[in-house]
Amino acid sequence: MRLHHQPRSRSTRALWLLEELGVPFDLTVMSREDKQTPEYLALHPLGRSPVLEEEGGPVFESAALVLHLADKHLDAGLIAPLGSHERALQYQWCFFGMTDIEGALMDIARQIWKDSGEPDADIVERATERFVATVGVIEAAVGDGEYLVGDAFSVADIIVGSVLGFARTGKLTELPAGVVPYVDRLEARPARQRAVAVSL
Repeated sequence: MRLHHQPRSRSTRALWLLEELGVPFDLTVMSREDKQTPEYLALHPLGRSPVLEEEGGPVFESAALVLHLADKHLDAGLIAPLGSHERALQYQWCFFGMTDIEGALMDIARQIWKDSGEPDADIVERATERFVATVGVIEAAVGDGEYLVGDAFSVADIIVGSVLGFARTGKLTELPAGVVPYVDRLEARPARQRAVAVSL
């Protein structure tokens, strides 16, 4: 299998998962321009990353790839048994991270990173309030433990941790102090460090 990866993008979470699994894979590191070639658009019609090429064909969407790859390697223990309450919680936190948390961050990013004009302060303020509220939910869920589900590292931490890390690396907003130890713990994992070290 081959992962098509653009550094400093959502595809880092798929690469992180592969590094955690320790399974053989091929890696194609891409620039933004590489994703607009006809060959790549045949894999992802919108020219986005990541794409995983596997025997059955290409698959895209970073969270889908994280869940799919964890399913293919159940012995790694990164996803709970099918039908279990723990599996349901892992789905819950993955979708929560991709929709509620990342949605708020993207509203901030669209203002801070827009090509012209000043950021709309009201939009940034409202999005920041939403972000803080969602992060409060994560802080409560982790509690005195180390991870989100069953106090064991899982796909939920890869998705939520990568989204929270985006707030930090993108310099979008400060992480609330209560989740800093959780994010620091995730970012210190050797597999995460290998994934973010990949560059063009």
